[in-house]
Amino acid sequence: MLYLIGLGLRVEHLTLEALATIKECKALFVETYTSAYSQGTIEDLEKTIDKEILKLGRKAVEEGFDEILSAAKGTDIALLVFGNPLTATTHVQILLDAKEKGIECKVIPGISIVNYLPFTGLDAYRFGRITTVVSPKPNFQPESFYDVIAENKKMNLHTLCLLDVEAEKNKFMTIPEALDVLIGIEKKRNLKLIQNSTLVGIYGAGNDEQKFVAGNLEKLKNSKLKLQPQSLVVCAELNEKEKEALELIN
Repeated sequence: MLYLIGLGLRVEHLTLEALATIKECKALFVETYTSAYSQGTIEDLEKTIDKEILKLGRKAVEEGFDEILSAAKGTDIALLVFGNPLTATTHVQILLDAKEKGIECKVIPGISIVNYLPFTGLDAYRFGRITTVVSPKPNFQPESFYDVIAENKKMNLHTLCLLDVEAEKNKFMTIPEALDVLIGIEKKRNLKLIQNSTLVGIYGAGNDEQKFVAGNLEKLKNSKLKLQPQSLVVCAELNEKEKEALELIN
């Protein structure tokens, strides 16, 4: 049996179901490239469960997981995922590959950033499609995440923007860096979508020191908060209840 288990955003987020399953598994793996704990480490988790966890990078999961899948035919193994397991398409593909090989699978959900959206004061029913702001590279400068924000705006929906993560390199995009990318795109397109929006910064969701900051572009661009991972909400038109709630978090 292959288990995909959500770890949540800190060690204490592990559910009783997840903990019981982990204790029964013969081998434990954690993918380390999509995110990281906002508080605590995998080593802390190992102490909690009294078991060793093997860390897997992007290449090991996306290209070298077949050998691990084969082992799941004869024993119980688990791939541990920060947050909720099926947020990333890679993990969905693992389920598809397992099904093709006739391997039984079970997904155990975990707490994710989505569970923290109500902390912003925004109506959880008014969020559109989630997107990820990606760092531009010399030969890779995507803009599709900006299109998602624009489409959500047309429907008067808020957008949760996850920020680029290279956890293996301990490199996490910050909100000011994400805003630089977004403003660069809209200047090129001669638009002011981000500049005219209320923004909410989410800093270290799940951490005891987590912060939620609402304001305009200038306010969030000048934020010095260091808690990671960080996320950004680009707001649609706010209703009166949301305006009141945003004032409370500042």
